[in-house]
Amino acid sequence: MSKDKIICSPGVEVSSAKWTAIAIVGKWKGHIAGEFELTLQDLQQILTNFTKANAKDIVVDFEHQSTESLQANATGWAKELKVQDNQLLAKIEWLEETKELIKSKKYKYLSPVLVRNSLDPVSGENIGWTLHSIALTNTPFFQELDEVALKKNSHQKKENILDEELKKEIETLKKKNEDLVAEIAELKTEADKLKEEKAEAQVDEAVAAKKIHPEQKDSMLNFSKADPKGFADFLKTAKAMTVEPGENDMFVNSKGGDRTPKYDVLKLGGI
Repeated sequence: MSKDKIICSPGVEVSSAKWTAIAIVGKWKGHIAGEFELTLQDLQQILTNFTKANAKDIVVDFEHQSTESLQANATGWAKELKVQDNQLLAKIEWLEETKELIKSKKYKYLSPVLVRNSLDPVSGENIGWTLHSIALTNTPFFQELDEVALKKNSHQKKENILDEELKKEIETLKKKNEDLVAEIAELKTEADKLKEEKAEAQVDEAVAAKKIHPEQKDSMLNFSKADPKGFADFLKTAKAMTVEPGENDMFVNSKGGDRTPKYDVLKLGGI
């Protein structure tokens, strides 16, 4: 391997970011190509050379196959580059079959192929650091960054947001329903109480009006509760009871059945 070609393997997290980190500022001594260092200026140089080359897509392959064979298949394409927070970031468009490999954790990391002393293909001038390709691999060199993960698309995010909103709405409706059930139960209790009080008042009035005998009070109370309208119709046609003969008759003599007054008559004159 040429000392000018540096193959690295940083981990990448793209689940919540639009951009994917593929290289980072630092110094390393244990690479197979020898000791090397990446400065912020080096990352900026890679970006500049990428832009000057008309920003052609950079291939993402399996296990650096592009460095060994011209027939290496792509797993995705780096569409854009930028430098941010001491990192080189790439916007990667993954092939559908590659997404399944990442989802299943069969591949977890990215590895850039960096060329230290690149030559301009037209002028032959040394233009410094460039990005040759990126590989999907399980043997990363860089340990500073996280593993790769697919970014959820906007449709999935929207569905998740809608699901959460739906769950909250359901919980709110359930709480409202519970409150409504409790309120209905309370109103029913109050209505039953008013119904009973009204029935008792009607029966008491009927007894006072002598339309009901006092001994009938309990049965008539049940009648009024069970069928308020029927009881009201009954009272409309019911007549007051008359006093039975012999009851409260001021003319009945205490000694017999004659009708002599029980009280003494004041004599106004003597014999």
